Amino acid sequence: MSFQAPALTRVNKTIIITVIVLFVIHSLGQALGAFSLTPWLAVHAHSWMNFYTVLTYPFLETNLLSVMFNGLVMWFLGSELERQWGEKIYIKFLLACSLVTGILFFLTSQLLLKGTVLGSGSLMGLAGLSYALCVAYATLYPDRQFMMMFAFPVKAKWFCLIMVGVELYMALFSGNPAAFGHLLSMGMGFLLIRFQTSALIAAWFNQRPTGGGASKRAKNASHLKLVKPDDDKPKYWH
Repeated sequence: MSFQAPALTRVNKTIIITVIVLFVIHSLGQALGAFSLTPWLAVHAHSWMNFYTVLTYPFLETNLLSVMFNGLVMWFLGSELERQWGEKIYIKFLLACSLVTGILFFLTSQLLLKGTVLGSGSLMGLAGLSYALCVAYATLYPDRQFMMMFAFPVKAKWFCLIMVGVELYMALFSGNPAAFGHLLSMGMGFLLIRFQTSALIAAWFNQRPTGGGASKRAKNASHLKLVKPDDDKPKYWH
């Protein structure tokens, strides 16, 4: 079995570098006992003044293993999807997943789960986006192989179902508020891909060889003809 890492695309490179920089700043602040970025960047349900954090929470990681795992997912899966969809569609997909997840997490914690364990936690990190990318990838390519724990080959669809089960268990029985947010992000990623509820995903499907965009290009190409204006000039397509 051969292995080759995909090229790291520009959007994912920017995201990973931003996460690493903030992780280092947060870790230094914690080590010195000076400050923490969690109150400023993570989603909390303490006050509506913190609602802006629905934009910032994916960039804050406080655990080195999370930085490594989620960074690898963004690199391997995210880079492939970014190359296929293009930067604009890929960015819109990430924004849709992160914003909807952050808003639903904030509103649910503030209005429905206030005073409970799930309602008193916070949401931060790339895990939600990485899980959404896993679900999107598995929906598009269900039979491709993932290496679970870097040792066991598992089809993408089964890998994602396992991750859903793990997050569901952690949300219901471990009282992990972040797991609830991860489930929201995974659900959003599935809806965007499976039912094409967003124009950004529908636009990508129209660019596939079987879609209308490809047939339109083929139709336009059928009108091309070889023109030779003069014997002493090169031929060109018109």
